Amino acid sequence: MRRQYFYWTYLVLCFVFIIYGGYNLIYNFNHGKGLSIISLVMLIIGSVLLIIYLILFLITYLNKKKRVKQDERVIEEESLIEEKKEEPKPVEEEEKKSEPEPVKKTAPRDEVIYERSPRPQSRYDIDWASGYILLVGYGPVLRLSENRILDMRNNTYYRIEGNIVKQEGSGPVFEINGRKIKSAFGGYLYEISGSNVNKVFGGFYASFSGNYLTTYDSKEKYEVPGSMTIQQQLAVVALLFGAY
Repeated sequence: MRRQYFYWTYLVLCFVFIIYGGYNLIYNFNHGKGLSIISLVMLIIGSVLLIIYLILFLITYLNKKKRVKQDERVIEEESLIEEKKEEPKPVEEEEKKSEPEPVKKTAPRDEVIYERSPRPQSRYDIDWASGYILLVGYGPVLRLSENRILDMRNNTYYRIEGNIVKQEGSGPVFEINGRKIKSAFGGYLYEISGSNVNKVFGGFYASFSGNYLTTYDSKEKYEVPGSMTIQQQLAVVALLFGAY
């Protein structure tokens, strides 16, 4: 969001310099006031800034196209690997014929029923979702693999362990508390209420609808797996939108 505001401000300054400098030059020329050095300098500065912006925009556009092609190639390779997984081979079992064993009569005894104590829930008991988070019109930015998340923008792995989101090789980055998520060493960031994503200190920011996550201004729209757990949803929101 801040980057977009910077781009718009930069473009506005370019056009202000060009329009103001060009207008003053034409006005002074038509009224015989001679050449205005300040207007000429402003026109040159605006033109140079606009050329720089166009060059940077072209470089960024080409890099995005290259990155999208690489991501599509990775997805195709992974799908091919999954298809080539070996199918389970039928196991031939030999039939063994054995004589029936005589039934031994035992004295009646009281039947004792043993109940198993409940096993504490582990990460394997959670129905984690797997798949890609895709920025519509761009391509995949995150990849979910159960309790692991790969940020494909900087090739960084994260792991959800209980109520902590850790960066692999580094340490805790986020802490989950119910339906809220906070920085590991800071304040709360986002909470999920129904299908709405709210800034804890800022109000409504985005919403989940079907297989999409869309910001309030519709400037960012992501395609997401529809079966994500609340832990995955909070971690994804924090990684996509960051701190504020």
